[in-house]
Amino acid sequence: MQNHLEFPPILMKKALSFVSLCALALSACQPAGDNDPIKIGFIGPLTGDVASIGTTELSGAQLKIEEINAAGGINGRQIELIVEDARCTGADAASAAQKLIHVDKVVAIHGGECSGETLAAAPIAEEAGVILLSPASSSPDVAEAGDFVFRNYPNDALKTIAMANYLEEQGFNKIAVITENTDFTIAFLESLRGEVAEDAIIFSEIVEPGTKDFRTLITRLKDMEFDVFFPNGQTPVFSATVVKQMREQGLEQPVITHDTADSVDYVEVGGESVEGSKIISIPSITDDSEFGSTFLARFDTPAASLAWAAYGYDAIGVLAEAIAEVGTDGAAMRDYLYGLKAYNGVIGTFSFDENGDVVGVTYALKDIQDGEFVIVSDITVE
Repeated sequence: MQNHLEFPPILMKKALSFVSLCALALSACQPAGDNDPIKIGFIGPLTGDVASIGTTELSGAQLKIEEINAAGGINGRQIELIVEDARCTGADAASAAQKLIHVDKVVAIHGGECSGETLAAAPIAEEAGVILLSPASSSPDVAEAGDFVFRNYPNDALKTIAMANYLEEQGFNKIAVITENTDFTIAFLESLRGEVAEDAIIFSEIVEPGTKDFRTLITRLKDMEFDVFFPNGQTPVFSATVVKQMREQGLEQPVITHDTADSVDYVEVGGESVEGSKIISIPSITDDSEFGSTFLARFDTPAASLAWAAYGYDAIGVLAEAIAEVGTDGAAMRDYLYGLKAYNGVIGTFSFDENGDVVGVTYALKDIQDGEFVIVSDITVE
């Protein structure tokens, strides 16, 4: 990685010698920094309603970097993580990507977490030839976001198949949905529509992020016959609030949702109302597993599932492997990741397909019992 120093015209006019220039800016005159830290960016929601997931994934990324640096770094160079809070918004993610790539000169970006973050940052990373690897974005649209865009988190096109299969197995053919209007949730809804019967979704309303009162919609829902309710939220707070208000109005239909509800926030906000909720999510990582024990010895109990930390950890791990093997050139890293046969991570052994989507990661059906997330069954979708 080379450092460049541009001098204002007034200095150029004085025709300073090379030696005197070095005296003014010694670091800029050193050979291309073989010992400089390798800068990797982080884009994710560290504040707002999705902060529980973003901060947990950040901790996982930091843990992996600490382990690599303690072992001597990558070919003798330490990793430096530069963190940006994108608040689960596309605008903030785009600004963060511009800064990380053009100001901080990162060689890769860990993120975004929310699909909207990744989709907004992707064109910027693509133009610059910088790897963008998301440990959480699941929108099907991410698969088409660019050749430099990867994710070690499964595509929702598979998750909606898993949800549709479960609904069919349970005999649920009248589905009610309230959706938070974000890139992720809209893409999920459209993907689910393609997997269930044409007339299966009998009630579908889309509301803006930040909505907190759903009583009018639920009053309309009370007049309808439906088998199952799907709170399709970008955040666990959204989904929990909808379910809580639904229960307050006397509706007792089963609830099924997806991985954004796989968070302590969903239980804390929803309380008894979310008991029995079914969640199509990623497999859990237990506290007494090797990773869980190591993580908890370093950090406090995470705000979200330990699995989110594991995805953040593995994202750094596979980026570090690519850098160790081929260096920090973006095109070389891209080609290495596409050609990767298998990365043995905490979340499992995985690789990437021609779209940069992860291959080899499974799902789990979870149930909330006494305020705890309990795995009912593992789900494999081809």
